[in-house]
Amino acid sequence: MTLHVLLCSHNGAPFIAQQIASIRAQSRAVDVIHVFDHASEDGTREVLAQLAQDASEAPLELHWVDNAPGPALSFFNAMAQLAPKVGAGDCIFLADQDDVWLPGKVAAMLDAAAGLPQPWALFHDVQVVDEALAPLQPTFYTGNPYAVPRDLDARRLLLVNPVIGHTLALSGDMLACVARLPEPSAYVMHDWAVALVAQRMQRLACVPQCLSLYRQHGANLLGASRQRSLGEQLRRGMQLAERVLVQSMAWARAQQGGALPGASPAAQVPGWLSMPWAGRSRVRVALHLAWHALVSGPTRRRRAMGLFLVLQALRPPAQGTQR
Repeated sequence: MTLHVLLCSHNGAPFIAQQIASIRAQSRAVDVIHVFDHASEDGTREVLAQLAQDASEAPLELHWVDNAPGPALSFFNAMAQLAPKVGAGDCIFLADQDDVWLPGKVAAMLDAAAGLPQPWALFHDVQVVDEALAPLQPTFYTGNPYAVPRDLDARRLLLVNPVIGHTLALSGDMLACVARLPEPSAYVMHDWAVALVAQRMQRLACVPQCLSLYRQHGANLLGASRQRSLGEQLRRGMQLAERVLVQSMAWARAQQGGALPGASPAAQVPGWLSMPWAGRSRVRVALHLAWHALVSGPTRRRRAMGLFLVLQALRPPAQGTQR
């Protein structure tokens, strides 16, 4: 088994050296760190080039990408490039540019993966910290809004993603499955897409230990403990509902188009996803998702998503979709 790390960066100069140092300091060493830098202009590339010169540490394989399409597409594109180069039995760890791995992370994840049927995907809990790594939250899965295994239910996973991208480890054959997923731009985040694919196969599991520090800072696109005004919460709620709706329709098309391995009988994939209208009708899909949110949402925040989805169902359809 070769141990790969896949790290995507964009203007990460303040933190990326500390992140790579934490990866290189693992008690179980990785074999290679693949870094895809997306149009950084803040000195990130100079930092990476300097780190790559250290031949005594895990080698950095550097890829300079001219555009910055955002974290989801950056990782999708990088996964597609890496997938043909890794073996089915290899292990690929995803990494962000600004978090910190605790020293036993790789060893703990490999222990958890030992004996699992392939393909597989694992993720782990984290300690939430501030920019200076001071503790904010001892665990991510407090139950509000996220908990596992609760949120790995197939219906709930259509509405909420409990998986933090930098905690994921995938087998090489799981990476290949995700890399073949059509319409990557339709997905809210790459880690959500991984979760959907792996859960459908019943090959997604959580390692309960906190194995990294999840850094929160002003440049985070997504945050675990950010306070927002009511107006911003409403605006973001509508935006997320739209993204969830688009993602669910793309997910239905992917399953109907035969691009994915067969679903596990234990996955309990909602039957409506296989209906011919599931990939086209905004109203029907939005109302099914809203029903899931209102009936099974474990928190007020999750049930509120149902109301946002109802509002999305009332909006005029986008070109190429049906009512």
